[in-house]
Amino acid sequence: METICVIGLWHLGLVNSVGFATKGYKVIGLDFDKTLIKQLRRGKSPIFEPGLKDYIVKFLKKRTLRFETDEKCISFADYVVIAYDCPINEKDEVSISPVVKAAKKIAQFVKRSTPVIITSQIPLGTSEKIESLIKSLNKEWQSGVVYTPENLRLGDAINCFLHPDMIVLGVPNNQVKERVLELYKRIDSPKITISLRSAEMVKHALNTFLATSITFGNEIALLCERLGVDAVEVGQALKMDKRVGMSPIFPGLGFSGGTLARDVGQLRKFARSVGYSSYLLEAIVKINEATFDWIITKLTDKLGRLQDKKIGILGLTYKPGTSTMRQSPAIKIIKKLLAAKAYCLAYDPKVNLQELRSYPFIKRVKNIIDLAKNCDALVLLTQWPEFKELDYAKMASIMKKPIIIDAKNFLEPKKLIKSGFEYEGFGRRL
Repeated sequence: METICVIGLWHLGLVNSVGFATKGYKVIGLDFDKTLIKQLRRGKSPIFEPGLKDYIVKFLKKRTLRFETDEKCISFADYVVIAYDCPINEKDEVSISPVVKAAKKIAQFVKRSTPVIITSQIPLGTSEKIESLIKSLNKEWQSGVVYTPENLRLGDAINCFLHPDMIVLGVPNNQVKERVLELYKRIDSPKITISLRSAEMVKHALNTFLATSITFGNEIALLCERLGVDAVEVGQALKMDKRVGMSPIFPGLGFSGGTLARDVGQLRKFARSVGYSSYLLEAIVKINEATFDWIITKLTDKLGRLQDKKIGILGLTYKPGTSTMRQSPAIKIIKKLLAAKAYCLAYDPKVNLQELRSYPFIKRVKNIIDLAKNCDALVLLTQWPEFKELDYAKMASIMKKPIIIDAKNFLEPKKLIKSGFEYEGFGRRL
């Protein structure tokens, strides 16, 4: 049984770990955070992702998955996968420091023929730098670095790993190509092998395409609202056209950082570095930001000045099905509301409380009643299924002003209106 060592045990790394274990490999999860490793060895996941905890417990019991803090375990690996969730700053700029540090730590222990696969979110040219770094520290290493862009969707990540639409593999030479195709052959999906830089560019281009689709849908929505047209009906019709298909053009709040904003920002940076005026990329950023300002505008239209107004936020996580707040839209919206001197409270059923401590300006309540009591307006930012089942009539009765801004067009307007709410959806005319 071949052994894979996955380095970096947060969302990306843990999904890779249980994914490879599911495919019959022996997996060593390596992270240098001793507290995290103790938690994982007890079968506890540091994040919420459907099915993740159960898989961790299952493979720990089968002894096909173990967790380590000592980089010497790399010497047992037939493949190494670097899978850090690279940090992103408030300007949507990615730091590759975790990948570089990991490469330095493991270099001397990598076996001669072991490929090092990077699936972290990295800028163009990083894979070549990591390969050169490892070779400079380990003269015996004869393999190479492979880059495979991850396309995991939060809330459905394990299924995405096991059943991807495609697997893109950036390879440095034919020898490494054959080795890595052998690794991924147990995953039944089309595979394309291309150069390292092309594979890195695929990630930038794919996320920018998705960002463009979202921005297009929201530009249409903002126009529809001004023309008295229901953008949701328009979006439903567009998605019936096979040429549009699965593109995320349905009107709703714009994208935030972590994935799409990171890659749009990276391509803008590349464009500036070569003196190219990318009008499309600049427009995407401006239109996207307008969707966040739309919430502030709507609240101001309804409430006047927002100073001292109590605004309740429904949902803090990046999306439903995950516990992470990493660069979530809620962070940006709450900052805008606080800048307007509003008083904000928030509720989320799954938010990671440890991560929440990094945002001391966010005040969380433990239940919906505390959120709604004497509230001037609610803003829905995350489409948690349980939000559809709330007792909105009771909530409306204890609010100062029963107004709800549905930034995701997730709720049923008629139900909300019947419950006593004044309902506002994104780009909707009811």
